[in-house]
Parts: sequence; structure tokens; C-alpha cells
Amino acid sequence: MSVWVLALTGGGLWFWHNHQHSTNQLSEASVSDSGNQTAATQSGQQSNTISPVQTPTTNPTIPATGSGSGGNVAGDSTKSSASDVSKLLDPKTFAQYDKYKSDQNAYFIELAQGNGAALGNNQKAAVFYKGWLTNGTLFDESKAGSDGQLQPFVFTEGAHQVITGWEQALAGMKVGGVRLVIVPPSVGYGATGQGSIPPNAVLVFQVQLAAVQ
Repeated sequence: MSVWVLALTGGGLWFWHNHQHSTNQLSEASVSDSGNQTAATQSGQQSNTISPVQTPTTNPTIPATGSGSGGNVAGDSTKSSASDVSKLLDPKTFAQYDKYKSDQNAYFIELAQGNGAALGNNQKAAVFYKGWLTNGTLFDESKAGSDGQLQPFVFTEGAHQVITGWEQALAGMKVGGVRLVIVPPSVGYGATGQGSIPPNAVLVFQVQLAAVQ
């Protein structure tokens, strides 16, 4: 699996390429199957609209720039301010990601580093998410249950239950983490689109990993 990672630096966005897979691990939190339908799936299901995913309340850790083109980012991590995260999550800024329209891999920006188990191949992942088009239109988000609580969307990493861009960008993510995921059409919905997603659309997601199993 090929993953490209974007990091926030003083000079803008910087990315690196990672070919590694995480080993299977079991989190303390259990994962139950979810009946949620999502625009992140490849099966043409309709999405459910719900209350928004919460923004991290603590300052996230964003990797510092490193040398080389592969492996882990070198150097110490730097703290990002809450205003930095707010800017990254501002839909009015998402048009900048159209520059990745012809790319063949997904990207992600680490908004908050998780401290739980890492998501590996063939593991179930429970996530909360929101999805936008690059024009700022929100096309999908996690569903709230009858109790008003967000219900996680559950899928199996590597089982092709979600678009390829999700499988690429969420591999290795740790429980408790939050990522901004940028999905070019080649690993999203391609030249045909789906539902409210137009053809050749770059998609932007905010994804929180709640549990893995």
C-alpha cells in the first residue's frame, strides 16, 4: 500500500512517501458492526447527515520536516496551535487540494496524534468522519443515534469496503488520532462520481479513529 503524508511546516505543506504496513494490534476498546451507510464506501450507498465531528480540544502534534523521501519523518515534532487546526479544517481553504487531482495516491495531515493501537491490515476500524468537496460542500458525515451520540462507521482495513484513498490514508493511524485526508479521484470515485459527488472530484475528509479490533 502506498501512502503519501502531508506535514505542516513553516514553508507550507510538505509530503513524504511511506510503503510500510502496521502490524495487527488489538485496542482496549471493542468494535461492533455498524449499519451506517456512507459516501466513503464503494457500493453506492446513500449517506446519513448527522451532528459534526468534534475538533480536538488539545493542541495537536504535527511532524516537523525531515530529510529523505521515505520512512518516518525525521526530527522532533512541533506543536500546532488551535488556530492552525482551525485553518486546516476551514472548508473555504479546500480548493488548494485540487492540485492533487491527477495524483494516484491519497494524502493525509495529522491533526492530532493518537496514543492507542495502530490500524493494521484486516483489522476492523471504527471511525467518526466528515467529508467535503473542495468547493466546501459537506456531502457526508457520521450519524447520530437516537441518544444523540455519534455512531461510528465500521469497516475492515484492506477488505475494499471503503474507497482506496481511505485504506491508504488511514493505515497505521492510532486510536484517538484525527487526520485530514485528501483523496484524488483515482483512489476515490473516479471519472463517474457517485450521488452528490461529481466526476473527477477531489475529496477532503476529517477522520477520527475511535477503536480498532
